[in-house]
Amino acid sequence: MHRNLYAFLIVALCSLMSFDLVSAQPTPIPACPTLGDLPTRLKSGMWAKTVAGFTINRRVEPDLQSSRSGQIPNGDIVRVADGPRCADGYVWWLLNYDSMMGWSAEGDVKSNSYWLESVGKIAEPAADSTEPDGCLQPPEVYDRIQVGDVTLNLRTLAMLDHAQELYSAEGGIIHLRNVIMQGSYNPGGVSASFGTHDGGGALDISVRQIGTGKVLTDEIKPLLHALRLAGFAAYLRDFDELYKGSPIHIHAIAIGDAELSEAARAQIDGTFGYFRGYNALPQDNGVPLPDTSGAMVICDWMKALGYNDLRGK
Repeated sequence: MHRNLYAFLIVALCSLMSFDLVSAQPTPIPACPTLGDLPTRLKSGMWAKTVAGFTINRRVEPDLQSSRSGQIPNGDIVRVADGPRCADGYVWWLLNYDSMMGWSAEGDVKSNSYWLESVGKIAEPAADSTEPDGCLQPPEVYDRIQVGDVTLNLRTLAMLDHAQELYSAEGGIIHLRNVIMQGSYNPGGVSASFGTHDGGGALDISVRQIGTGKVLTDEIKPLLHALRLAGFAAYLRDFDELYKGSPIHIHAIAIGDAELSEAARAQIDGTFGYFRGYNALPQDNGVPLPDTSGAMVICDWMKALGYNDLRGK
């Protein structure tokens, strides 16, 4: 009798211990749902563009109850910073849009449609990489977009937004999308540009304060460095440098752009170009002038495209 009672107590105790162990396990977090029959296609770190056909909202938190922090126009470029998060039947991603963070849904389950589409791969630096911090491979996407009064392709705009992020992190105060003086695909627009803006990948940026016209001298050096880190052959063009009365500005050519004009290509690795250590302005006497706009930047993705330091060669 005592032996049976003892066995019963042992079994009961083991059952209680087993129950406690099971109940102590953390509750599994449910996986993010797909967009109806469509799988989620984004990952943190990649580039994406908006394809909803309308302006999408950005929110402070990844749910419909959170306040709106802004909007992103259709066809614009963003970088995925975090996610996914799931709430209210949507898959949410934290997006870096023009250096402004906010959560947006990837698509709509009800209509079974995407609002965001990936346009670039996540490039990890090589183990033996010596590239400077801040290098980021741009997406190879050439959809054209209107930014104010100028036209750019999304590759160039992604690079400009990355430069904005780098520059703002150092305390920069110029909002680059607001100060583009001349964009791309502008054949014959400014004769002094001698064709550099005829194709893609080219833009001129003002360094003067909006409203007052004051030259923001302290902003020039850090802005040039940020643009070069982002992948531009960027130069300061001073007053009267191009022609009598020409304004001060930064001239930038997107390295590796597949739609560059021949004149723009020459400014990258031509005889008077960026990778040869010159200021990218052809001279009447044929003798190129040295680059005085800052240190050359060469990222791994530039090397993969065949660009290298050509100084002295």
